[in-house]
Amino acid sequence: MMDKSVGSVVKGAKSVVLDQWRKRMVQLSVYAAVLFYIVANPAVFKFMMSLLPVKVTQLNLLALHSVLFGVLMYFGTMFVFDPLLKDIGAI
Repeated sequence: MMDKSVGSVVKGAKSVVLDQWRKRMVQLSVYAAVLFYIVANPAVFKFMMSLLPVKVTQLNLLALHSVLFGVLMYFGTMFVFDPLLKDIGAI
């Protein structure tokens, strides 16, 4: 009897998650969170510092990463994320 109630809770939770995933704002928020995690990672900051020809302040590097995040968000959404979701039928 206990297994049936746990199973129904899991099925109900799965249904709620799938219903939420179909909402465009949720999809973009998850994509933005993953992209932010990558772009704002300290290892990426170090790597970017090593690529730049001149010494850059932390504030300027933060501004550069903000622009990079915006560009990646736009092009990633248009050319990667949306086509992928269309292929799997999520949008």
